[in-house]
Amino acid sequence: MSRITSTEVILPYSLSAEARRQLTDSLYAVHRRIFDGVGRESFARYVVESKAEHTWLLLHKNEAGEVVGYFALHLFEKQLGEEPLAVFRAEAGLLREYRGGNVNARFWMERVARYVLTHPGRRVFYMGSLVHPSSYWLFARHCGEVWPRREEETPPELLAFMDTLATEFGLEKVHPARPLVRKVGWRTRETEVEREYWAHCDKPEVRYFLEANPGYGEGHGLVTLVPITLGNLRSMARSLLTKRLRQPVELLAAWMQRTRLGARLSASQVVRQLRRVPSLAHLDEATLRGLAGRAERLVLPAGRYVFHAGSACDELYVLERGAAYVLAEGEKIVDELGSGTVFGEGALLTGERRSASIRTATASTLVRIPRSALLPLLQDNERLREGMWKTLAERRFDDLVRENERYGHLGRKGRLALFREGEHRELAPRELHELEAGTQLFVLSGTVDVEHEGLVMTQRGSTFLEARWPLRLKARETTQMVLLKQEPARRHEEASLVYLAAA
Repeated sequence: MSRITSTEVILPYSLSAEARRQLTDSLYAVHRRIFDGVGRESFARYVVESKAEHTWLLLHKNEAGEVVGYFALHLFEKQLGEEPLAVFRAEAGLLREYRGGNVNARFWMERVARYVLTHPGRRVFYMGSLVHPSSYWLFARHCGEVWPRREEETPPELLAFMDTLATEFGLEKVHPARPLVRKVGWRTRETEVEREYWAHCDKPEVRYFLEANPGYGEGHGLVTLVPITLGNLRSMARSLLTKRLRQPVELLAAWMQRTRLGARLSASQVVRQLRRVPSLAHLDEATLRGLAGRAERLVLPAGRYVFHAGSACDELYVLERGAAYVLAEGEKIVDELGSGTVFGEGALLTGERRSASIRTATASTLVRIPRSALLPLLQDNERLREGMWKTLAERRFDDLVRENERYGHLGRKGRLALFREGEHRELAPRELHELEAGTQLFVLSGTVDVEHEGLVMTQRGSTFLEARWPLRLKARETTQMVLLKQEPARRHEEASLVYLAAA
């Protein structure tokens, strides 16, 4: 499990020039794994060599003593006409596998609150130039007052103040029509899955950020101002306290499930959760209660593996709350799962070992359903069986063609739309099927012999075939497959048969 085991507070100005250089090198090495677009010298000016009156640096380390993240908090004391005021700014970076614990929020609040209490009557602000929707979402979620914000125009005098501050900090406007969008240069390194997730995220705050700062992927930042008032501090404290209390409560609930009373209470919660799963929602109350009675709720911290690739399959999982990464080829993220997602159905349906690892991205609550409880339902309920096969097919198809130049340009949503137009077929052992020229075939599971003019190739799921000439298929065993029509604009004229096979 990846976790932060120690955090150190450093005051950069108390260090020698050589120590600051070494500190910059270690932080920049982490920064480059998270962001792109900023050179070492610019990074040093932002983080370690800031011109702020005060700078505090948090260094997060893992069990091996390696730096895995940082949080730099700067205090600038400024003069607006005759009025003294204070502006806090910050930069942060944390390697993906260590995220989800709000490790910087408490420190940030303590420093800001201390300043507010020791400088009564002085206006204090936090100003960020946010380069990712996740950052804006966190501020909007935890703070009562954030500018700009959806469904409310920023007051002209406040907009002018934010414009002035951003210019004083050397942030150049991208376009006069968008005065709060500035050139920052920090581009978050994201997988295609992560980009797709944020592009289609339905959280209102995320949608607002994407509309206000459509060029965030190019390193543009949205100037965001948070007035540090007692009301905002209370809102942040309440939000963080609620999150800290949630996991112990859920752990207690998971423990109570082992008691007779707790099991009855938990079963009702699980039934409600199962009803939200599209492939299970049609099941009647008695069936859902039967599943819930066999299920177990798990509460896991961020960074915990649910299972590893290659492990044996015994359970299906429902992500009740939180988020998780699907990992292949070691630590490569190939998908991101959100609340309500079902996973683990592949090995359950095919009997194969797990094809990927699942690791929680944030603190998460899961429902685990044993294979023995689901198999009778899968055998007797055709609708349930088809729904799970469809989910599995979509995931494996996307995994297979994601890196293919013909389909990569479509994006995940486009690839799945193309796939859903296909015809799902099941071949019985020894059943024949004639594949027309220009057809694409995705073999989800099973084994087929592919014949053309006496040449026979044996293909096992998961395999993707593109045929220029007519082909004959013969199933060696029960085979699940999907037939798709080839995109004319992307057809490879020179190849009679092209295939991709899953590793």
